[in-house]
Amino acid sequence: MIRWPFRLAAAATVVAGMADHTRAHQAAESALILTLMAGVLARAPERSGRDTALLVGALAASGLGGLHIATATHLSDPQGHPAGFRRGAAWYALAQAAYTGLLWRRGARPHGGAWPLRAAAASVGLALLLRGDRASLPALSGYGTLLSGMALLAADPRLAPAAGRHLRRGGWLFVASDLLILVRRFLLRGRLDRALTEGLMLALYAAAQRHLVDGLLQLTRQEQEG
Repeated sequence: MIRWPFRLAAAATVVAGMADHTRAHQAAESALILTLMAGVLARAPERSGRDTALLVGALAASGLGGLHIATATHLSDPQGHPAGFRRGAAWYALAQAAYTGLLWRRGARPHGGAWPLRAAAASVGLALLLRGDRASLPALSGYGTLLSGMALLAADPRLAPAAGRHLRRGGWLFVASDLLILVRRFLLRGRLDRALTEGLMLALYAAAQRHLVDGLLQLTRQEQEG
């Protein structure tokens, strides 16, 4: 798969986010998602129509969620617009549900690996929400539960090794990226600190989507051929 359009879109997303420019951020992140979707559609003959539909659906929901998150982020208030984050989380919840459904269809199951780190990540996220946005706790903690479930299935050690490496990285990177959103919203006030954290968060997010898509493309193809 050709990588340079994705890398260019990812770099543009990071730069636009750090520059605090809403429209540029939205345009670049939409391009990032579209490059991933194009790659999935180009390889659609290699897998079932249902697998392709779930993967494209997950990316489409991610794209819509990203538009809301970008709008809610680039405001004068460092904490952004809570309702906008809730709307974004709703779309990302659909994306995580689609990823989870695809992983489950291809044999991924819950396991007990790395549970202390998973518990620590969930605890940090919960503590940050309690500190800064209790009104959004039901919506965002619900999304966090779906994300954690997806990341757990993605790290199933019984998955095929080549696909599993990508999926495990993608799940953890997604969790890290979302935790950085909360850190930036509720702990940071300096312009430079927030810009650097935004850039890191977006870089991790782009890498997470890349690894998840690559892993799922490999996983579904391997299952078809098997």
